[in-house]
Amino acid sequence: MSWGAIVLLWALYLVVLLAALAREDYRNGLLLASTTAAIMFVLRRVGSCRVVLLEGFMLVENPVMRYRIPYEAAHKAHSTPAGGLEIETSQGATVSCFAFGGSLIDVAFKTSERAAAEIQERITADHPGSTKGKFDLARSFRYCPSADIPLLLAALLALAAMTTTR
Repeated sequence: MSWGAIVLLWALYLVVLLAALAREDYRNGLLLASTTAAIMFVLRRVGSCRVVLLEGFMLVENPVMRYRIPYEAAHKAHSTPAGGLEIETSQGATVSCFAFGGSLIDVAFKTSERAAAEIQERITADHPGSTKGKFDLARSFRYCPSADIPLLLAALLALAAMTTTR
């Protein structure tokens, strides 16, 4: 979905760029390209959030952070009243999943409830009745090249716009 918005955004940019080039307004064309790339950065950071269920652990990828939660360290997965998804760990930490932040899609298809049920099934199937041991929640910065490259491009285009005289 975020890719569709990005294609539409760049198509709109090309139309406006042609108008700017017809007036020989290069600075505004570069500033518009910089803004478009910055919006693409935000769209990809938000649009690429997800929960990945792997063998032995799950990855929760939020806009900035990535969490690696072993199933044995997870206590409960549940949907929130607002349509979000939360995973509670055995140590009392709660990880909110941005990908299930509540939306109109969630209201219609109950995606948060279905995801919570599937995660809860993995938690109980992986370690039924086991004693939950102490663990450290593995948290790291989430690299997202499809978002980070446009951010670099936005900075370079903004710099080019500032140095352009016309």
